Amino acid sequence: MQSWHLFFGATRRPPAILWLVGIAVAVITLIPAIYTIIRALEAVGTTTLPPPKMLIALVINTVILASGTAFLSGIIGISQAFLVERTTLAGRAIWRIVVALPLAIPPYVLGLCVLALFRPRGIIEKWLFTTFALPYGTLPFSGIFGVLGSMVVLALCISPYVYLPVAAVLRQGSNHFNEMAQLSGATWYHRLRHITLPTIAPAAGGGMLLCMLYALADFGVPALLRLPTFSTAIYGQFTGQINRAGAAFLSIPLIFVTLGLIILEERLAGRGSVQINRSWRPYLRHPLQAWQWVAQCGLGMVTLSALVLPIGTLVFWALRPMSLSEQSSSLPWSALLQTGLGNMFFVALIASITTILAIPPALLLRRGGIIGGILARCSQVGYALPGVVVALSVVLVVNRGLSWIAGGVLPLVLAYIIRFLPQAVQSLDVAFNQIAPAIEEAGRSLGRSALSVIQRLVLPLAAPGLQAGWALLFLSMIKELPATLLLRPAGFDTLAVRIWMPASDGHFAAAAPPALLLVAVALAPLTLILHTYHRTPTQHTEEAPWNPS
Repeated sequence: MQSWHLFFGATRRPPAILWLVGIAVAVITLIPAIYTIIRALEAVGTTTLPPPKMLIALVINTVILASGTAFLSGIIGISQAFLVERTTLAGRAIWRIVVALPLAIPPYVLGLCVLALFRPRGIIEKWLFTTFALPYGTLPFSGIFGVLGSMVVLALCISPYVYLPVAAVLRQGSNHFNEMAQLSGATWYHRLRHITLPTIAPAAGGGMLLCMLYALADFGVPALLRLPTFSTAIYGQFTGQINRAGAAFLSIPLIFVTLGLIILEERLAGRGSVQINRSWRPYLRHPLQAWQWVAQCGLGMVTLSALVLPIGTLVFWALRPMSLSEQSSSLPWSALLQTGLGNMFFVALIASITTILAIPPALLLRRGGIIGGILARCSQVGYALPGVVVALSVVLVVNRGLSWIAGGVLPLVLAYIIRFLPQAVQSLDVAFNQIAPAIEEAGRSLGRSALSVIQRLVLPLAAPGLQAGWALLFLSMIKELPATLLLRPAGFDTLAVRIWMPASDGHFAAAAPPALLLVAVALAPLTLILHTYHRTPTQHTEEAPWNPS
């Protein structure tokens, strides 16, 4: 009996319907990854493999991009969190929202704005030439291309993945241990090193690993800024040379590296904890005094680069007259609004389906014993597959055994579900894990079945988490680019596609209206996400003189 409970869950044993749906979801998500690996192994020993020099260059570029983006995001996010939550920063309530808004800016949108402004003979260099007669080539505008420019663009857009969890830990943390250390004679440096930094390390490490995963999977920014990475190489093998075996082979290193990062991120996520009990004490905010303007300038520079620059550039493009070539690749506002509404409805529907499919794995993760945990982990394999790899794997499977759905919208739907199901499972797992087991046991003691307890108790109590998880899915799906480019049927457009197609041809003004519309659409789910993050069970941190001794 004990072994049965160990493998299949004990007092909160899930109903049979959850097991059936959980197994089906795990199989659906596993098949594309397994088939991609099989196709990659078939390519070994053939002439379709990329040359070794290309592989070495891809490894170096991808590793530097991912690690550099994570490092820059960590510096930006941790600094912002400390300034907002632990100092007497003026306008703290406003900054708390503003520093998270870059999540609404797709990195490829910021990338195309940077490309248009700072490329050689771009808007800035032409203005310098016409205004100050500064010769072309005087300033190193070519530096925006390659790994450095890609790192900066990605870090500016995804640093909130570090800021949000670190800010939550700092906001909910107790000053109890800090006071005890101060009474023991510890200096501010020792308290920072031995108390504050270990407290935020799991949250910061998890956020930085998420940024690294994002950089590994990103396609738009490296493609715009001419940085060859595994994602751009896979896309090129698939669309340029139509070499699917070679594309599958290039996917293998990306899959295994991402799997290792996911395992590391899960271990870090389980190490952080914030204790809120009778010994909880509010933290004393450090007075900035003369450093107030430095903090405001630092936050303002990041906001200027991540928000004002792209939005201002897009507004400028949208208002100025287009050339004939730009008009040929643009849509009238009526057609653009129709595309945007269709995109919103499509994404909302897929986000709802994905959220429903994520409920059984999320419940099995904590309630299904070892078998349930394995099924839940299998359903999260899509996290190790970047969008371009998911699209490739879906194409390979559809062409081999599901040719009757090829050319339609179902392959794209399947790719979205596989790609973002792990994100939904993680969000729902957090929501379900906050429900005390005693509540479910009380429902079972009243004669209710396990399924009835889930319907009447668990899901209503987890409703806020379900809503936040759905909003996060919507925000991620509405910005998805590579899978949509590879799998969209003829005549099917999304806002991301309407941005990418003219931008890839250099028609930046034609890409501005759909980019502005996409940013506006992304703000709605982001508002719900920020509302969830900023709700805390603690009191507000007090302001008091800071004793650095």
